[in-house]
Amino acid sequence: MHAADQAEARELHRTLDFIGLRAHATTVGLIQLCEELMTAGILDGPALQRIKDAIHRELSVTHSRMSDHDEFDDTLRTRLDAIFPQVADGETKAKVGSLDDLAEALEGRAGG
Repeated sequence: MHAADQAEARELHRTLDFIGLRAHATTVGLIQLCEELMTAGILDGPALQRIKDAIHRELSVTHSRMSDHDEFDDTLRTRLDAIFPQVADGETKAKVGSLDDLAEALEGRAGG
């Protein structure tokens, strides 16, 4: 991530923290909104990818000091792809995994 992008992501992170938009309900609403907009033909694949990239940047900023950041980064992208609607018809969602798997990935201990 470029320095300017990282600075912007950090500022957005502080703002989101301040106004309290870190709730599960907000995330579920965003996923549903993306699904509705894709079904209506308003949101396309590249737009959905930009949304996931924005989420990825935010989460990367909060975990930037992890020892195995590359592994976390790969796991994060896989999990974002798994929970958001699929772009092409016929694609299946990847298995998200258990909470233990996520905890291990966040701690940098997940296997590849």
